[in-house]
Amino acid sequence: MKVINFGSLNIDKVYGVHDFVRPGETVVAQSLHLFAGGKGLNQSIAIARAGAECLHAGAIGCDGAFLEDLLRNAGVDVSHIMHTQSDTGHAIIQVTDKGENGIIVYAGANNLLDRNYVDSILSLGSKGDIVLLQNETSMTDYIISKSRTMGYYIVFNPSPFPVSPENLPLTSVDLFMVNEIEAALLAGVDQGTDFDKILSILVNRYQSRMIVMTVGAKGVLCAQGKKRWSEIAFPAEGVDTTAAGDTFCGYFLASLLKGFGMEKCLEYASLASAIAISRPGAAPSIPMFAEVEASRMKNGRCG
Repeated sequence: MKVINFGSLNIDKVYGVHDFVRPGETVVAQSLHLFAGGKGLNQSIAIARAGAECLHAGAIGCDGAFLEDLLRNAGVDVSHIMHTQSDTGHAIIQVTDKGENGIIVYAGANNLLDRNYVDSILSLGSKGDIVLLQNETSMTDYIISKSRTMGYYIVFNPSPFPVSPENLPLTSVDLFMVNEIEAALLAGVDQGTDFDKILSILVNRYQSRMIVMTVGAKGVLCAQGKKRWSEIAFPAEGVDTTAAGDTFCGYFLASLLKGFGMEKCLEYASLASAIAISRPGAAPSIPMFAEVEASRMKNGRCG
C-alpha cells in the first residue's frame, strides 16, 4: 500500500516581516530565505519521513532540479516527475514576528499536468492505494473522477480553496483534509461558526466520508458518520507555521497505511505538526519519525 501524491512542487521565497503587508503599504523585509516547498512536496516528504511509501506525481522546470533531489533524498519515489520547459512553481511567503504566514502561489509547471500524464501515473498503483491531491495543480477534477473508477482511496486537501467547488466531483472523495477556514468554506458557513456545527454540516453533506479538521491551537477534530475523534494541539514554540498542515496530513496518512487506530493517527500527526512549527521553513521543518517517537515519550504518549 502506498500514497500517490499529485502534488505541487514550488520554490518558496520566505520574507521575514514584522506584520503582514496591508493594502497600499510598502515594508522592508527583515530577511529572505529560499526553501523547497509546495504543499505537494511537503506532504510527500512528511509521508516518507513518517515511514510510508510515497510516489510523487508533479512537474518542474529547469530551475526545479533541487526539489526532485530533496524528495529523492527523503525516500520519495520521483521516477515519474514530469520535466518541462516552464518555470517551476513558486510561492512568496510572509512570515511575521509571531510566526504567522501569508502565502501567494504562482503555479508555473504545476499547471501542466494533463490526462495522459494522470493516466500513466494511475496505472502504476493498485486498488486501495491512497491518491492524495491538493488544489495547486491542474486536472484536479479529472484526477478525482478517474481515481474513483480505479478503486483508489481519495484524499483531498482543498488548498487553496477552489473558486467553484461545486464543479468538482467531491462526492467521490473519501477523506477531506481541511483546516478551519477551508472547512467553513466547504460547509458554506461563516468562519466564526462553531467547529462542531461545521463538522456536522460536512458529515451530513458527505455522508460516510471522513472529515479531518485541524483547528490551530485548539487541536484537531475528526468525524465519519456518527463517530467522532479529537486530539489536542501539543505545545510548541511558534517559529513558522508554513508546513504545519502539510506535516499533519503526511503523518496522518502514513499512520493510516501502517494500520494505526484513529486516535493514534491523530496523535502522531499532531505531534509531528507541533515539531514542524518550532522550526523555520517548510520542507526543512518536517521531522523524522524518530523525532516524533521521542516526542511521544516526552509527552507521556508511549505505548
